[in-house]
Amino acid sequence: MLKRINVVFVLMLVCLSVLSAASWTPSKEVTMIVPYDAGGGSDMMARIWTAQGAKYFKTAFAVENIPGGSQAIGFTELIQSKPDGYTIGVTNASVCTNPLTSDTPYVYTEELTPLVKVADQPYVVYVRADSDIQNLKDLENAVKTREVVLGCNRTGGATHWELEYFAYRAGADITSVVYGGGASAIAALLGGHIDVTVQSPADGKEYVRSGDIRAIAVLSPERIANDVFADVPTSVEQGYDWLLNSSFAGYSAPKNTPPEVIAYFEDCFRKGLEDPAVRAAIENYGYTPAFEGSEEFGNTWDETISQYETVLDEIYDRLYED
Repeated sequence: MLKRINVVFVLMLVCLSVLSAASWTPSKEVTMIVPYDAGGGSDMMARIWTAQGAKYFKTAFAVENIPGGSQAIGFTELIQSKPDGYTIGVTNASVCTNPLTSDTPYVYTEELTPLVKVADQPYVVYVRADSDIQNLKDLENAVKTREVVLGCNRTGGATHWELEYFAYRAGADITSVVYGGGASAIAALLGGHIDVTVQSPADGKEYVRSGDIRAIAVLSPERIANDVFADVPTSVEQGYDWLLNSSFAGYSAPKNTPPEVIAYFEDCFRKGLEDPAVRAAIENYGYTPAFEGSEEFGNTWDETISQYETVLDEIYDRLYED
């Protein structure tokens, strides 16, 4: 009889634990930190969840753009926030790669809790519409014969290393200038201050549509299933199968965020990604909807770090020679 009572008691504790882990909901607005300028791809993704995806959350989001310091200012604000569910942050591959290539205030992946991944995205190479660079072969010839200026978001990070590696493979140099984010780099491209930039599809989409800039390559084995980019050839199609880079779009929270808070965001984002309107909005910006929960997203962080370390072994000194 006593053994049976003990079993029942243990089962009750398990049930209470499960209920507790699923019971947290916010009672006030949640701040969503975007460590980039307004108007870029990460910012646009965040605003999908304040618009089409808002109904899947119990309270509203307040998007807070905190650019600067190669995302260090925004990530630091997120890390130093209370782990109470009321502050989360946009998280892409830079959370993994930045600490490998610069003196960041923190090793971000050690100080943040992965919440969810919501999409994947390949990077795109952009030039001005009036540029004589029509494709990657033209770009290779250009870096071999004249100074080509690349606008990137951070030294050594995604949007920088791809074309440094490209120039390295061509036996040439490229001049790199750092901007605050995709929106700023695109503005510099439009203004004639740089010759080329590598950014997300969302960053350049409307300017490609308007004819002000041209997308010359998608750094992925597959083309982007989007009316604006459908005709843009991949790097693989152009004979550069080693020139690949894609990122992810997701969200993280401060370290030690409770399991019940993580469960809340997993559930809300998962439901949102099942909505055709949300998926359409994500695809409209050139992303591919793809859900990962906290544990799986953490594994993606580890894989990204491992892959990037391989690249750095070959061109680290080149990235930082200036």
